[in-house]
Amino acid sequence: MGVEVDEYDEIPSGMVTLTIPPQTYAVIRHQGPNDKIRDSYQTLHKWIVENNNIRLTNKWHLEKYHEWNDLENIDIELFDTIE
Repeated sequence: MGVEVDEYDEIPSGMVTLTIPPQTYAVIRHQGPNDKIRDSYQTLHKWIVENNNIRLTNKWHLEKYHEWNDLENIDIELFDTIE
């Protein structure tokens, strides 16, 4: 998945732009209770190690929310930057 934005038009008042450089991510999707996100992160980190990747903890990590209205049933993709 790659999205590149070359310019910003009509930024709403009170919002700012943020440009994140191209990076490689390991991704997992968490669907379930909000208080179990840590378990999904642990699963992701374990997968990174088991597949001989290196987490880049000093880079941007992202979360993409698909559903967040019900804290017992959220849907979120967790992106961890890897080398």
